[in-house]
Amino acid sequence: VVSNMRRAISRISAMYFDRSWDKGLKLVGLTGTKGKSTTATMIKSILDVHCGREIGFSSGIYNYDGQNREKSVLTTPETIELHRILDGCVKNNCRYLVMEVSSQALKYDRTLDLNYEVCGFLNISEDHISDAEHKDMEDYFTSKLMILYQSRIACINQDMDPEYLGRVLEEAGKKCEKTVTFGFGEGADVRGLSVKELPGKLEMKVQFKNKDDKVYKDEFTVNIGGTYNASNALMAIAAAVSLDVPVEDIKKGLETVKVPGRMELYTIPEKSVDIIVDYAHNKMSYEALFDYVHRTYPDRKVGFLFGCVGEKAFNRRKEAGEIAEKNADFIVITELDPGKEDINKICQEVLEHIDHKEKARIITDRDKA
Repeated sequence: VVSNMRRAISRISAMYFDRSWDKGLKLVGLTGTKGKSTTATMIKSILDVHCGREIGFSSGIYNYDGQNREKSVLTTPETIELHRILDGCVKNNCRYLVMEVSSQALKYDRTLDLNYEVCGFLNISEDHISDAEHKDMEDYFTSKLMILYQSRIACINQDMDPEYLGRVLEEAGKKCEKTVTFGFGEGADVRGLSVKELPGKLEMKVQFKNKDDKVYKDEFTVNIGGTYNASNALMAIAAAVSLDVPVEDIKKGLETVKVPGRMELYTIPEKSVDIIVDYAHNKMSYEALFDYVHRTYPDRKVGFLFGCVGEKAFNRRKEAGEIAEKNADFIVITELDPGKEDINKICQEVLEHIDHKEKARIITDRDKA
């Protein structure tokens, strides 16, 4: 008989695997409302170059233990599955594992028995607020803060919402050996001095301190578009510098990074159509994506094809509908992991928040959509 089943599962699972991940595997964990997958992939690309081989990875895209690659079901796997991946990384001689750490994973002790060499706190905005997830914004925020309690070095986004930044820095100061800030403002330890957006990539000038504590300025090319990804790149640089990765490895990793489902551009030249595939799925991500689209294509009609998940993140239905109404000339609402909820019900709830319903269609078959 136990008082907390999830905590007990974590403890028993850690004992079963003999906490093998403590024996030489360095963990990098990322939390935040948006940007986790992109930033995790950037850091992985850098560490792949640094190690001369592919390192471990756990994300909402896929999981990899140095040998086996599997499509993800959750952003952060349930405890026993997560521990199995970590144990596989050790057996397959991975030196590092980079992972996304969701607020649900932190709240429900999936990551209880992990210690992160470096963690990243990317940003925070309202998301996952419902009876099935977090009861309110404070519960969501304090769940994310928990990553700081099990990390040696914290990399904190100095440009995040000021309402939360102070508390994040305060908790990191109490719990972590070292805090590294990143951002575009004065005083950031890893500071973006300039960003130039090119087709499908970014050119950045960055100021940072290396392990010798001297201040350096260098230029980095990031192989992914969208100026909002510059902040993610700064986090990746901050993590890599904290891990004593040589600057040349950081440069090469960012130059060659490929993020599945992030700002992927396809064209149909004969129809003068550009198609951007992006996994934006919450308010912050949608707004950043449309900001990019309107700046890049100021005189073009814009279509928006999307869906909302079932059984969680119910606030996204209202937000997605309102953002579609504001930004798109035509709208297609379709299926996205409905779970046990009725697809038509989810789509109708989104449609309720679109004023000009004549420009919207519901096509529940995702392939046809």
